[in-house]
Amino acid sequence: MSTELRPRIKIISKLGREQVMDIILQKIYDPNSQFKGWIKEGFAVIYTLQNDKHIWTPQINLQIDEIENGTEIRGTIGPNENIWTAFAFTFSILGFFAFACLFWGLSRLSLGYSATILWAVPIILIIILGVYMLAKIGQQLSRNEVRQLRKFVESAFEE
Repeated sequence: MSTELRPRIKIISKLGREQVMDIILQKIYDPNSQFKGWIKEGFAVIYTLQNDKHIWTPQINLQIDEIENGTEIRGTIGPNENIWTAFAFTFSILGFFAFACLFWGLSRLSLGYSATILWAVPIILIIILGVYMLAKIGQQLSRNEVRQLRKFVESAFEE
């Protein structure tokens, strides 16, 4: 199992950038497709239809760049931006509190005072681990959708 929370995808196509964007548009506007999305100026977002969504539903963000002999399609697969931002914010705040408690406690300890605030550091680290595990659980709950998204994009450029 990968340790990354947002798996990556990279495809090199011999087609031009405009052709690649047209293919993606055709795929997402296909009435039989289980995915929808949008594309603009070399950037695309593909997601599951609204009636199939839940909190862990992944989406794929694609960057489409022209290279010497074709087009490079790079993307990350992850949760909705709101969910991802909430996790990133939670990690940041907890990390800041852990650092502040550690700094404060070590300062008090170096001055010869009681440093009971240092007990907060392992507690915060356990909470950070819990948040990470929650993200991994969400990733496991959506692993089939991640596979479907990856297959959807890769099938468009099979040559």
